[in-house]
Amino acid sequence: MSDDTTPEQLRQELKDIDVQIAELRRESGGVVSSVGSNGDGVENSEDIAAGLTGVEENDAVIEILEQRREAIQRRLGESG
Repeated sequence: MSDDTTPEQLRQELKDIDVQIAELRRESGGVVSSVGSNGDGVENSEDIAAGLTGVEENDAVIEILEQRREAIQRRLGESG
């Protein structure tokens, strides 16, 4: 490894990333399942658009976190 990060610190970072990804997926799932289900079947189109934009933003963050996770896993593999 090229810096002073220990394998244990990298493993902890992997765990933290997995927690973040799980939380973002939960948030996105909640938004998707709630679209159009506010009781009367009518929802403001602005609310729907905002919710879907949030899901898209979460997906982008998840993609970044997954790339980061892969990079950490490679570093762990290099360190033996």
